[in-house]
Amino acid sequence: MIKINNVQKKNKFKKTKLIHKRKSKKNRWKYYIIGLSILLILFINYSLIFFSRKSPKITNLSNKINSDESGKIYWNNETDLGVGKIRKEINEIINKQISFDNQTNYIKSENPLISLVITLYNQEKYIKLIYSCIQKQEMKDIEIIFVDDFSTDNTSKIVNSLMEKDKRIIYLKNDVNRKTFYSRNKGILNSSGKYILIIDPDDLLLNNILIKAYATAIKYDLDIVQYYFMIGNYGSHYVWKRLKYKNGILRGNSEVRKLFYYGITRNICDKLVRREVYIKSIKFMKKEFYNEDYHVNDDDTAFFGLVHVAESHGFLEQVGYLYVLKPGVPSHSIVDIKKADNFFRSVFNNLKYFYVQSDDNSLEKNTMAYNYFKRMALGSIKKIDQLNEGFDFILDVLNLYLNCSYFDDSQKNKIYNFRTKIMEQQKKIKGLK
Repeated sequence: MIKINNVQKKNKFKKTKLIHKRKSKKNRWKYYIIGLSILLILFINYSLIFFSRKSPKITNLSNKINSDESGKIYWNNETDLGVGKIRKEINEIINKQISFDNQTNYIKSENPLISLVITLYNQEKYIKLIYSCIQKQEMKDIEIIFVDDFSTDNTSKIVNSLMEKDKRIIYLKNDVNRKTFYSRNKGILNSSGKYILIIDPDDLLLNNILIKAYATAIKYDLDIVQYYFMIGNYGSHYVWKRLKYKNGILRGNSEVRKLFYYGITRNICDKLVRREVYIKSIKFMKKEFYNEDYHVNDDDTAFFGLVHVAESHGFLEQVGYLYVLKPGVPSHSIVDIKKADNFFRSVFNNLKYFYVQSDDNSLEKNTMAYNYFKRMALGSIKKIDQLNEGFDFILDVLNLYLNCSYFDDSQKNKIYNFRTKIMEQQKKIKGLK
C-alpha cells in the first residue's frame, strides 16, 4: 500500500477545493439564466393577459353562439331570458356605482370594435350611471362618444373628469341646442368603431350584451344585431314587457326592409349596427326627406333609414337593455308638446315616401303604406288639436293615398276620416286668425 504524505494530501485538498469552486461558479450562472428565463416567461404571460383584456377573444366567444333549425340565434346555456337575474343586476348598478378613483387607465385603440354614442342634454345625474354599466361590460375595446347638446348643467365637468381616467371617451359639444337626431348623427359621423350602438344616458345596459351582440355580428356577418330590451322603472317589480320581434336571420334588403312594417320595436338602443350601414343610412335620409334640424320621432325615422340600406339582420335571444320610464323627467331635449307640427311632418314625410318609392307590387305597397298609416297617423290622432301649420303638405299626402289604387274601401274610409279631422283643425286655426 502506498502511503500518502501530508504534503500530497494538502495538494489534493487544494485541487478538490478549486474544482468545486469552478463548478459552483458554473452552477451559479446556470441559476442566473434559469431565474432570468422564469422572469421573462412571467413578463410575457402578464403582457399577454394585460393586452388580451383590451381586445376580447371574439373567435372563442363565437363558438358560444348557436342557431337552431328555425334560424333563432341564442347564446349557449343562456337561452332563458332570466328577468329575475337582470333585476338583481339593475339594483346592483343603481345601489353601488363604480368608484372612479381606482379605475385602470383605459387607452383607446386606433380601430375600436364598438362605438357607443350617447347624447346628453342636462342629464348630469345619469352620466356616471351609464358609465357604470359600460364598465361592467366584458367588452373593453370600445370608444365612448358623449355628444353634449349644449347642456347648461355640470355635464361638461363630469364628462371631462371621466376623460382623465378613460382615454376611450370622446367629448363633442354642439354650439347651440340641436336636438337628439342631429346629435346622434354627429356622434355616428365622428365614430371609428366597426359597429355602433346608440344608447341613452338614463337607461341601462344589461347581461354583458356588448360582447355577445358583437360576437353574433361577426359570426354571422350581420349589418344589424337586435336583442330583447325591457321597459320599466328603476324600482319597479315589473320591469319586463314582451314586445314583437322578428326572430332568426334575414338576408337581402327586401327582407330587412319589411321589418319596418311588422310592428316590431323600432327603438335604436336595442340594435348593434355596422358603421358603414349607419353612414349610408344618414346619407339616404338626407337625400330623401329630412334636414339637420329634424328633431321629432327620432328612433322611428332612424330605423326607417337603417332598414332601407341594410342587407342583413339577426335577432339574438338575449335581454340586453332596460328602457327606463321616468314620469316627468325628459329623456332628451324635447319639443314643446303644444307644437306638433314637426311630428306630423315627420310622419307624413314617411307616408309620402312609401307612396312614391315603395315597390311596384301592389300587395307590398298596401301592406307597407297602410300599416305605417295605422301605426303612426291613427296613433297620433289625439295630437291633431296641437297642430298649427303644415296642413297643405299633410293634406297633399293624404290625397295621394286616397287616389291610389291599392287601398280598399275600408282603408280609404279611415284615411278620409283622418283627413277630415286635419281639415277641421285647419279651419279652427284660420278662424282664430
